Amino acid sequence: MFSLSDEQINLFYENGISQDFLDGVETGKSHDDNVNLLFVGRLVPYKGADMLIEAISKLPKEIQNQIKLTIVGDGSEITNLKAMVQEFGLENLVTFTGWIKQQETLEFYQKSDIFCFPSVREFGGAVVLEAMACGLPCIVVNNGGIGEYVTEETGFKIDPDSREYVTQQLANKIGTLVTDEQLRKQMSANSVERVREFEWGYKAEKIVEIYQKMIAQKNNNSAILPEEDNILVSIN
Repeated sequence: MFSLSDEQINLFYENGISQDFLDGVETGKSHDDNVNLLFVGRLVPYKGADMLIEAISKLPKEIQNQIKLTIVGDGSEITNLKAMVQEFGLENLVTFTGWIKQQETLEFYQKSDIFCFPSVREFGGAVVLEAMACGLPCIVVNNGGIGEYVTEETGFKIDPDSREYVTQQLANKIGTLVTDEQLRKQMSANSVERVREFEWGYKAEKIVEIYQKMIAQKNNNSAILPEEDNILVSIN
């Protein structure tokens, strides 16, 4: 669009993470006999909590017997979601907390093992960064910001080909992480390392570096760019 080389562009993510989420993080944990799954977000259609519930219903009984899902949040879909849980007979597996204060979500992240967030329209998705900061492998839909945060080393990204595809892949990836404890632990550690570059203090240092580079190029008049041009910083 701008006829600029990659060297002239800095991709600078909009969202960040508080140091509070990184302090004292415990990676690769299971606090009880269950593998604890977590969803955090507004309960509206595009967030995909219904696909997560349906995915759990597709899991073999031996996997279902090892997991618990906590859904943190409230919204217009909560009645429908609770009805789905009853329809699939998952009352013993799925817990709804309703709305809670943002600062209280940290406790739920810290008690969980896997973060499932199949939102199909997410520009920022700060909850994924929060989950990664707490050492959670993430299963997300590969669209928008969340598809850029999660890597192959930190979780799974599902292409939004169709509702049926996303639901089945959710079930497959949950099953993989539940049964492969070593993979879960490795992705947990990788998630924490990945998210450190999103910590607000680190981000502040990086934006200062970008400005300093621009100023130095201008002053020295020796940059690759013409004197009247600047480096484009893309905010995503």
